[in-house]
Formats: sequence, structure tokens, C-alpha cells
Amino acid sequence: MQATEAVGFQSGRHMTNYIKTQWQLAAHSVRLSSPDKVMEAYYSCMDQMCCQSEKQLNYVHINAIVHGTAKVWTTAGARHSCWVAGVQAEQNMRIFTARMLRRLQPLLPAIGARLAANVLWSSAKLGLDPDALVPGMTDSLAQQFMADMDAANGQEFANVLVACAKLQLNPCKGALFKAMCGRSAVADSSIFDSQNVANILHSLATLPAAEPSVEMLDGLCQRFSVLLNRRQASNRPNELPIAQHIANTMWALSKLKHAPADELALSMVDRLVALCHVPWRQPTPQAISNFLRACAELSVPVKQVDTDSLASFFLSSNRRQGTQQHFANTAMSLAVIGHLRQAQFTLMLDQMFALSVNHQELSEPHLRQLYQALDWLQPPSSTGTLQGDAWLNLKDKMGRLGVGQLVTYSQILGHRSSAQPWHNCLCGSRPHQS
Repeated sequence: MQATEAVGFQSGRHMTNYIKTQWQLAAHSVRLSSPDKVMEAYYSCMDQMCCQSEKQLNYVHINAIVHGTAKVWTTAGARHSCWVAGVQAEQNMRIFTARMLRRLQPLLPAIGARLAANVLWSSAKLGLDPDALVPGMTDSLAQQFMADMDAANGQEFANVLVACAKLQLNPCKGALFKAMCGRSAVADSSIFDSQNVANILHSLATLPAAEPSVEMLDGLCQRFSVLLNRRQASNRPNELPIAQHIANTMWALSKLKHAPADELALSMVDRLVALCHVPWRQPTPQAISNFLRACAELSVPVKQVDTDSLASFFLSSNRRQGTQQHFANTAMSLAVIGHLRQAQFTLMLDQMFALSVNHQELSEPHLRQLYQALDWLQPPSSTGTLQGDAWLNLKDKMGRLGVGQLVTYSQILGHRSSAQPWHNCLCGSRPHQS
């Protein structure tokens, strides 16, 4: 990385442009060079600029530097899957970020909601609690955001909650969450797009201290419903929620134990089914697994034809990206909904066998889920021999899949009377935020 010498800026805007150019250059260079060396060059460049332009430096520039650091750091991790930041690299990043936050501290009274949200978001991307670097910084940023919260847009509002969720923060002893929940309940919800709604709900679901009100959750659901309305979005198709936003929203609502209105829930189902047929916008196996899990937990009155469509896409030959957890959770979810078919379960077991050959181990909780789904498929004793034989073949497959496991079908049946409700046996993974 070749840094341009930082001298003689004509204006604050020129300095901001210089910072942006340098972090973009570093983000590009980190894809081709050693991440450690690129990061060190970036730190050196920014330190030099701060020293040489001390009188011109303001909170906008420091925010840009911290934002750029987060961009370069995350790009390094994404582009070099084999690169794991060593202790020294992480320590250097912490020291540099702490220097920038100390420069920012005396300027905090002048910053507004946008910059406060951005610093919190950037810190979260770096995995750093600002308080751990500069005592009192997290609460100070939260206070600045609250003071100017009416000026925050949907993205900034969501970013603050995302940062708090990622770092498990509770700024100002809960005052921030209380203010944000109160504000969102009465604010114009049109400031939120589908990604904002999904990220806010996801964050609230993973923040025990947030305690969102029913009014807030209802308002966010109503906004998502508007965004799903094709008539409203006909002139702006890009505002229609994508598959990940739909899956994350339904997952979060299930964690928050807040069932959406049937009309919204079924619109989400319809949209997700439709996206299965749109190239480059199809849901991932994890998205489908988590979505079906949430439908099961919330008792959404989903139609069999829709669950069949989602299961068919999930199991299609060109979608072999699922994990053992995705398959087990999908089988159990379909059983809880009441829509699991023997043919679907057979395909799931076949694909799970393929994964086990690739050393993807099946954990005991997932094996329990499969046995309970199998139990749901057991035909009544009055049915014909062919159906009974098909079920016994499934049971035999399950036995081979569970070789080496402690759980057996008889154990599942033995615990059936005292087991938790099936709704509580679902154990899907936390979805990725957008």
C-alpha cells in the first residue's frame, strides 16, 4: 500500500476525501497482500495525517478513520479465509482504535446521531466495546445518539441496535433501549426499509435487556407488511424484502414470542416461495430452515402446498449446501406444522448420509429431532402393509445414520411422555444479519 503524503489540506472536505481514499486503497490492497502489513501501513498513514493536520482534524475525520478501519479489517477477514488475526495484529488494531477514540472523546458534545451510530457500528464490526478502550465512551455515544435521535434515519437506528446486540451492550443502564423503543413506537415507520426492520428485530431478539414493547413490535410488523405489499412496491421493486430479510424477521419474531398477524405471516410465506424461482435471489438452506422453524413455533397457518414448495427447493439437487442441523431442524419443523411427507424425510436422510460421509457429524439433539419426526410419520396400525414397510425402511435408515450415537428410537419413545413439547425441541442456528 502506497500512502499519499498527508500535508496541506485545503479544507476539511479534502481531508475527509483523503481518508476515504486511503482506506479504500487499503481495502483493495488487503485482497492481494499480507493483511498484517497492509493494516500497519494504514495505521501509520492515518497517525501521520492526524499529527500533521492536528488543527484541521475534527470529529468527522475521526469517524471516517474508525469507519475505514472497520472496513479494512473486515475485508481482510473476508478475503483471506485462511487468515486469522494473531494476538499482535488484534492488539495493534485495539491500540490504534483506542488512539482514535481518545481523540474523539473531547469532541463528543458536537457529534449528532449519525456519527454516534456510525462509531458504535464500526466498533462492533471490529469486535470492540468502546468502553474497554476509553472508559465511559459507550455511554457518551449513546447519550449523543439519544439527544439527536429524531434526526436519525432507519439505517442509523438499526445500526445502533445491531452494534449493541453484537457486543451485548446495555448503554446508560437501559435508558438507550427505553428511548429507542419509545421513539420507534411513535415515529414515522417509513424511514425503515426491510433490512432495517429485519436487523432491528434480530437485534431485539438477541438483547435480553431491550424489552421491546408490544406497540414497537406491532409497528415494525406493520411496516414489514407494507413493504411486502406489491401494490405499494410496484414502482420501487427493490424495496420488496429479500429472502434473508424475511427469514430473519420471522426468526426474530419467534424468539420474541410475538406472533405476526396471519395476513402478514402468509404474505411472508408467499414471498419466500416466490423467491425460490427467482435466479440469484433464492433463499439459502439456513433461511428456509429457520423460517420453517419459526412458522412451527408461532403456529403459522401455512398451507401444505407452500411447505411442499419450500421443502422441494431445499432438497433440490442443486441446493446441496445444507448442514446436518438444517436437515434435522427442517424435518422437525415440518412435523410440528403437520406437513412432513415420507418422501421428503427419505430425501433428507439420503442427503444427511452424504454429509456424514464428508465427516459432518450428527449431534445428539439433531438425532433426537429426526427420531421425533420419524415418530410423527409412523402410520396407524390399521394402515396397509406397504405404508408400514416404508416407515420401517425409514427407521432402518435412521438406525444406520445414528450409528455410534447413544440415542435410539426406543429411548425417544420412552421419554415421549415426559419430553418437552415439540415446539421446544427445535434447535436452529441464529441467522446471519444483513
